[in-house]
Amino acid sequence: MKHTQKRLLLRRFHFALCVGLLSFISWALLTPNPFTTVRYTPLSPLSALRTVSDVLLHCGAYSLLSFVCYFLVSNRQSVGARRIMLGLLLAHGISSELLQELVPNRNCDPLDGMANMLGIAVGTIAATWFHPALRHARIVIHPTQTTDPLSMEI
Repeated sequence: MKHTQKRLLLRRFHFALCVGLLSFISWALLTPNPFTTVRYTPLSPLSALRTVSDVLLHCGAYSLLSFVCYFLVSNRQSVGARRIMLGLLLAHGISSELLQELVPNRNCDPLDGMANMLGIAVGTIAATWFHPALRHARIVIHPTQTTDPLSMEI
């Protein structure tokens, strides 16, 4: 597999990760009771998050989402791509909070909406802080003699 093919595969995986994370967060925000839903599934450890503050959950989820999605658009030189990504995340954070008013057992809480925006800001700031270090790290992927098909050197 050529280097460009590996980069394309990695980029597609990264895109799928962003879409999956966005889908999971959307599901969690627009389900009447997500903790009860995951109780008897492989995601049952997430039920322990019930004791965590709702504001911290919103902030943490959107921090992770913006951090992961930032690197999807950061390889492009266009600042516009990053602004579009931030705008879409902000629109998602606000609209998902407004849509909760239509979901049984959920309500629209402005504090959660502000936590979503704060999480986006925190994740973006963290990503811009880590981005120069990751850009200068040299990652070499090569086959080895062991059973591990990929090896990374940083």
